[in-house]
Amino acid sequence: MPQTLRSRSTTALAALASLLITTTAAQAQEVVKVQDYPGLGNMLLRVAIAQKLCEKNGIKCEPRVIPAAPLGVQTLLSGDIDVAFGPPEVMVQAANKGADIKIVGSGARSAIFFVAAGNHLETPNAAKGYPAVMQDFKGKKIGVTARGTGAEFQFVDLLKGAGMSAADVTLVAVGAPNTALPALANKQVDAVMAFEPMGGFCEVLKACRVVVDPRKGEGPAELLAVAGAGSVLVVRGDLLQKKPQAAAGFIAAKKEAEAFIQNPANWEASLKVAQDSFKIDIPKGAEVVTAVLKTSLPAYRFSMDPKSVQAAADYLLASKQLDKAVDTSKLLHIK
Repeated sequence: MPQTLRSRSTTALAALASLLITTTAAQAQEVVKVQDYPGLGNMLLRVAIAQKLCEKNGIKCEPRVIPAAPLGVQTLLSGDIDVAFGPPEVMVQAANKGADIKIVGSGARSAIFFVAAGNHLETPNAAKGYPAVMQDFKGKKIGVTARGTGAEFQFVDLLKGAGMSAADVTLVAVGAPNTALPALANKQVDAVMAFEPMGGFCEVLKACRVVVDPRKGEGPAELLAVAGAGSVLVVRGDLLQKKPQAAAGFIAAKKEAEAFIQNPANWEASLKVAQDSFKIDIPKGAEVVTAVLKTSLPAYRFSMDPKSVQAAADYLLASKQLDKAVDTSKLLHIK
């Protein structure tokens, strides 16, 4: 065979082999459907997708926006998603009711909820800090993402730490920050137990003010003890058995996403991910996103403190939100 034809044949075979390898790899990729939230939500997931870390680890990550943790768990158990994302209190409650779930890591290690007061609400005790400021909410309407969520559990924790109870306020479901903000601005509620970008709205738009922030160590000791696992990633137990490679790929992608976002050299790239995936169509919307990312960045870690998960269960039991003790070590799948 002439040298030219031999070279062309070799090149063609190499190209065909490369195409077959790529096609086989694509066919082998498992789709992993993951709960996301409005706002910056599951930021590690978004970084993993943008940086193609999921594909690198043999999976395809698909975010599914589900704005409340209990609904996420229900969707997980029905098989419509593979990974739920939310506060450990919600996951412990589900396990206590018999759900076969496993915690594989964290999406936001520190606390994610905080209390923002509307500009119309007078808070004379705010200067005294927590717990005194909780007295200013007596008889008021407090917005939470949904009833039975981590936002409600944790606001009730704040009340109890101040010697109060849920009976001292009226809890109202207002959804995620994009719907909570209008409810606050229109005085439908007086304050909200919310997550970002509510803090960004308060800072940039001056639409509200954060008055109790567990992320800064404000709150009862029992609640602050949960800060090492503020929001956890949960899978069904059968996923680990039936799709071990998909689970392993997801865990690996999340670890690499943490390393990426925590590297100061990647700030601009991380900010671009945030701005591309979360656009606020209002004046200063980009400023809100930047402010939120700066505030939230330290929390974006896949690694977590197992003691914090147990602390959540212990506090739920002590506050009679659980009917029996839960050993959370049995829920952990840490690799």
